[in-house]
Parts: sequence; C-alpha cells; structure tokens
Amino acid sequence: MIVALVSQKGGCGKSTLAISLAVEWHRRGFRTLLVDADPQGTALAWGEVAAEKGRKGPTVIAMGDNLRADLPGLSKGYEVTVIDTPGRQSKRTIGALVRADLALIPCGPSPADLWALGETVELVQGVEELRPDLLTAIVVNGDQKRTALSKATKKAVAAAGYPVLGASLGQRVAFAEAVAAGKGVTSIRDGGMAANELRRVADEIESMVEEAKGEGAAHVA
Repeated sequence: MIVALVSQKGGCGKSTLAISLAVEWHRRGFRTLLVDADPQGTALAWGEVAAEKGRKGPTVIAMGDNLRADLPGLSKGYEVTVIDTPGRQSKRTIGALVRADLALIPCGPSPADLWALGETVELVQGVEELRPDLLTAIVVNGDQKRTALSKATKKAVAAAGYPVLGASLGQRVAFAEAVAAGKGVTSIRDGGMAANELRRVADEIESMVEEAKGEGAAHVA
C-alpha cells in the first residue's frame, strides 16, 4: 500500500499526519517506509530525532525529483509506504501520485484551506488521466467538532467530488508533542483523543485500499 499525502497549501498538518500514520502502521506490524519528498524535510528531521532517542519506527528516507523512477525499487521491501509531498505542485508530487494507491488530501477548516483544496483537486484530476485507478480521499484536519464552522467545512469539502473520510482529526496539541519527541501520536502515553482519531483514519485508509484491490482482482479474474 502506497499512500501519498498531498496539499497545495502549507500548514495543513500534512507532514505531521504522514509521520503519525507511518508510526501507526509500523506499530501494527507492517514493514513501513516513510518517504520525505518535501524540501522542508520535516519527516526526515523527525526521523533523526527518533534515531537519536533510540525510538523504533518506520524507515525514513528523503527522495527528490527522481521519485517516480526510484520509488518502485525502494518500496518493494515494505508493506506500507507513506509519502510526504511538497506543499506545491512539483515533479515530486506528480511522481508520488503516479505511484500511489491512494492520494490523501488533508484540509483544514479555514477559508484559505478550502481555497487551496480546489488547486489540489485539479492537480489530482490531472494525474488521473495517467492513473485512472488512483484512489483519492479527503481528511478534515484541525476539525473544530460540533461547531457551525465544522459543519460548513465538511459541506464544502464534500463538494470537491472526492470521498471524505468519516474520521476527522481535531485541533490537538498531542500531534505536535508526539512529533517533537520523535514519536507518533499513537505511540505516546497520553495520546488520548488524538490517538483514537488517528487510528480511525488509518483504519479507513486500509479498508479503502483493500476493497479497491479486491475489486480489481475480481475484475481481472
């Protein structure tokens, strides 16, 4: 399973989510590769902190513009690959989408996030011409649950035309605290609600990819 996190706007929590998802799949026993294709290098810096502290977790590597060509060989030894893409359209982003099973688009509750969502959707739609089997889903990140803003955000996100995960992620400090400690939110003792939300997101992603691959195998048969 290859999951590419994609957004044309910085500050949507893309890197933090990529890290926590990779940690969670590692905790579930999957051989997991976390690819940092973002020039900001957040995932790579996190991996260095984790290594310094002796944390066990996913393998972390940086990849550049040759991602499309290099990823198949590098990901072959892993059951799950999570790609943190740049916060803008680039050769790396296109390469990640071409190789991914699922494009996951994090979207925050602000108007700026919703405006940027349209740009991200256009990018993914362009890649779908090459990869009509690419799965795409949107996850609401920084959700202010049970508020008018939350309802308006989910309504606007649903209008983008892609499935919206039933699980959303709230504005919780545990995500940032976990990354700073070289961990994922599901591997810290006080992860609480944040950890539960992340697990539900991981569950939904697994189900989507497994279902799609099952349908593809049945179609071939």
